[in-house]
Amino acid sequence: MPLADPASTYNLCRFCLMCRHVCPVGRTTKREANTPHGWALLIASVDRGQMTWDAEAVNTLYECADCGLCQSFCVTDRPLPAAIVATRAQVVAGGAAPQAVAEMDAKLRQWGNPYKNVAPSGVTAVERADTALFVGAAAQHLRPQTLAAAQQLLAAIGVQHTLVGVGRSSAYLPYTLGLWETARALAQATLDEIAVSGCQRLIVLTAEDAHTFKNVHRELGQALPDGVEVVELITLLAEHRLQLKPMNQSLTYHDPAHTARLPERAAAARKLLAALAVQPVRELFWREQRAAPGGAVGGLEFTQPALAAQMTRERLAEAAATGADLLVTEDPAALAHFAAHADGTIQVRGLFELLAEHSH
Repeated sequence: MPLADPASTYNLCRFCLMCRHVCPVGRTTKREANTPHGWALLIASVDRGQMTWDAEAVNTLYECADCGLCQSFCVTDRPLPAAIVATRAQVVAGGAAPQAVAEMDAKLRQWGNPYKNVAPSGVTAVERADTALFVGAAAQHLRPQTLAAAQQLLAAIGVQHTLVGVGRSSAYLPYTLGLWETARALAQATLDEIAVSGCQRLIVLTAEDAHTFKNVHRELGQALPDGVEVVELITLLAEHRLQLKPMNQSLTYHDPAHTARLPERAAAARKLLAALAVQPVRELFWREQRAAPGGAVGGLEFTQPALAAQMTRERLAEAAATGADLLVTEDPAALAHFAAHADGTIQVRGLFELLAEHSH
C-alpha cells in the first residue's frame, strides 16, 4: 500500500548527508538542491509553510531520478524515493504538476505508452500459457530487436510462453511522475492480461519492470494474482547453460536503473558476460549496488530532457574511459537513450542481442 507517512521519512532525511555521494543527479548538476537531503528539505519546507509549490520548486522536485540509490545506502533504510514520489502525487492532485507531466498523462491515458500513438494489442491477443513474457512499451516501440532476441533465447532454453503488455507501459512511469490513477489503470490492464493467460511465471526484460511488479504494484495496492512469480530474463538465462560462441571484443557493462533495488541481478549479468566474452569485463566504478543510471530513469527523459541527456553522456564517457570496445546493457529504454547520445567513442550493444547472436 502507499507509504503511510512520507513526513516521517523526509523529516529525518532533510539534514542527513550520508547518502549524498551516491546520488547521480547531484553529481551531474553539482547543485545541493539535487541531492537526497536537498529534496527532503524542499518537501519539508513546503509542508511547514516556508515555501510553496511554485514552478521552480516543482521543477526541482521532478529532477529526482527515483533510482533508489539513496535508500540502498541508508543505514536505516528510509524510503525517501517513495516519499518523493508520494509528494509528486500530491502536487499532481493539487494541479501544480509541470506541463510535461500533464502531457505525458494524456498520452498514457490515450495510447498506453509514451513513444507512439499506437494502442496496445489488448486482452484478446493473449494466449494461455504457464509462462508469460511482459513486453512493455520500450521493447515494442524503441528496441524491437531486444524483444526478438529475448524470444529467441527463451526458445533456446526451452521456455514456451505467451506475451502480455505488448506495447503498454508498465505502471512505473506514471507512478514515478505522480500520476497514480493513470498508473493504476495501466497496471490493471496488464493484470487483466496476466489473469487471462493463466500464467504462474511472469518473465520481465528489465530491472525497472521487476521493481514495478514486485514493489510499485504494492505501493499502488494492485498485487499480482496469487501464485504468479516474477522472474527477470537475465536471472533465468544465468541459471541455464547457454551454448555460446565466445567473442573477443572487450566489454563493459552498464547495470541498468533500479539495480540497487534488486542487488541479486548484478551477479547474473556478469555470469552471462563471462560466458560470452574471452576478455574479462572492464568494470565501471558506479556499478552493482552503487549502479548509476543513465538518463532514461524516473521519467527524466520526458520531464528533464537536458538533464537526462547529460547523465547519459557522462555514463557513456565513463564507459569509454575503461577502454572497452562495447558498452553492453539490456534495458531497451536505456539502450535507445545511449544510442541517441553516443558520440562514437564506444559502441552500444544490447546484451540479449549479443547472447542471441552468439548462441548455437
